[in-house]
Amino acid sequence: MLAIGSAYAQPAVAIPQVSASIHGAVTDASGAVVAGAVVTLGGAATIVKRTTVTDAAGSFHFATIEPGNYSIVIAADSFSPWTATDVVVHAGENPPLLSAVLQVAPASSKVDVTLPQKELAAEQLKVEEKQRLIGIFPHFFVSYDPNAAPLTASQKFQLGWKSIVDPIAFLSTGAGAAISQARNSDNQFGQGTEGYAKRFGARYADRVSGVIIGHVVTQAVFRQDPRYFYKGTGSIRSRVLYAFATAFVCKGDNGHWQPDYSDVVGGVAAGEISTLYYPASSRTGLRIFHGVLLDFGGRAGHHLMEEFVLRKLTTHVPKTAALPPAPTLREGTPIPLISVDELGSKTAADAGPIAFVLASDIQVGGTTVAQAGSKAWGLVSYASGPSGDVGATHVSLDRVRLKLGSAEVPLRSTQARGGAGALQYRRLDDSGRIAIVLYVAESTAILTE
Repeated sequence: MLAIGSAYAQPAVAIPQVSASIHGAVTDASGAVVAGAVVTLGGAATIVKRTTVTDAAGSFHFATIEPGNYSIVIAADSFSPWTATDVVVHAGENPPLLSAVLQVAPASSKVDVTLPQKELAAEQLKVEEKQRLIGIFPHFFVSYDPNAAPLTASQKFQLGWKSIVDPIAFLSTGAGAAISQARNSDNQFGQGTEGYAKRFGARYADRVSGVIIGHVVTQAVFRQDPRYFYKGTGSIRSRVLYAFATAFVCKGDNGHWQPDYSDVVGGVAAGEISTLYYPASSRTGLRIFHGVLLDFGGRAGHHLMEEFVLRKLTTHVPKTAALPPAPTLREGTPIPLISVDELGSKTAADAGPIAFVLASDIQVGGTTVAQAGSKAWGLVSYASGPSGDVGATHVSLDRVRLKLGSAEVPLRSTQARGGAGALQYRRLDDSGRIAIVLYVAESTAILTE
């Protein structure tokens, strides 16, 4: 609770102080009034800071001010803070009307000096070609940069070629062929050196057609990216859904998500090519159908591994994947708000939604993630006291959200989840507005410029 100052004790007989007031108006550079601006009064030794907001006419008023020197800070969403110092208040006098003109906050501008798109993709490709699981197995078709430049057709072929001629590709193919021969799988190939050579050739042809035909060629034709784009942020649920969704969609060269035509068409084509060196099934259509379903299931399972396991086992991950996480407003963080609307002017019939502004800056780890004047909205219901007395009003709020950039932070009335107790608020000076402290209901990452 913010307290109002009181007279201090004198060493002799107490001399009553005659209070005064401070009032002013807030406009922007065009002369338009700024409603809902947060006005903070401070500086006097006998009181703590007092806060109010401007009304619909852009006006603010502090009553019962003791004599002294004060400072005033005015903050509003999208405007730079306005400050006045050495506002002198004499006993029994009211200072002239303060006129504050807010300037639009300068938009953050950032000039990126980067390579042309093709050259940038080439540099990123060099990094991806160094990625290996536990430092051994190729892990080239994964991008840990969510905004990686799209690959040209030749760069897609380069990535595919690098994958199929890697020494590990030959070693794993050879090991697979040996296991197949030991089990006498594909017994039409026979045994001995000739049988092993046939199995090796068939398996390596599977690898080549799977990468080049099933992956690279069709993705070059359909202008889609052959890589998996690691998410790595958000809740476990959101990452699981992302892994499953990207089994059916992929990123196009235009940067937009698209149905994954290329992998479906490529998988069918690679499967049909395999009939040239494997015995053909008597039910071709059913084989293709099962192959497509297995491809979807295989991609979903592989993407889940990428999200939660393989990232930790991958070496030479680019630095862009190791950037510090965005500042997060943790659940239970107190959020001081002031209502812009006067509750006393409303009735239960026209209650909600109601607008609030943030009363003070919110910082996370020394970084300001929310500035005073940021806006919040919620549904409000209340029962007014006699003659609309807001002091006797019972207030309850529902679905209050604090808007911070692209994020909406949900708020609740108690610090502990499921906590009990009446909503605590106080009347703001002599207006019908209220000051209230709500709490972050769900930890939310805040992206800062």
